[in-house]
Amino acid sequence: MDNFLNTCLNTIAISLKHSMLLLAVLPLTLGQATVQAQVAVPDRQGNYYRNETNVQAQRASRYGTGSLWQVVVESLNCRQEASIESPVKRTYLANDILEVQIYRGGSDEVLINARDQNGRPWMPVRDGFSSEGACYVRANSRFIRPVVK
Repeated sequence: MDNFLNTCLNTIAISLKHSMLLLAVLPLTLGQATVQAQVAVPDRQGNYYRNETNVQAQRASRYGTGSLWQVVVESLNCRQEASIESPVKRTYLANDILEVQIYRGGSDEVLINARDQNGRPWMPVRDGFSSEGACYVRANSRFIRPVVK
């Protein structure tokens, strides 16, 4: 009986030691994971196929707020549809801040940019102060870049 009791106590002590070690390391691991910035990365051609970043618009919306992007060219046409042939709805100027227009959805599909007939990504955007609906800009590093902290 003493041998069984010693074995049980040793098992509990070892388990407790590992639990305490896990509790000591877990916050460090989780802390590092939350500190890493989530920044969109373009492919080799400069295309952004996803539109999420770690900087979101700061406004009230029942649908949520989208990531912020900055115009990096002198002027950037925003089109009615995700196509170079689509009519221009408005034009943004250098350094304008655009918010990704997110739609209701239950998964990451709202974070994936639309593609035209040639497979090029187009980002649905709106400016934060406009009541107009979204329009599309080419999701490419030649034209836009993510706003980062």
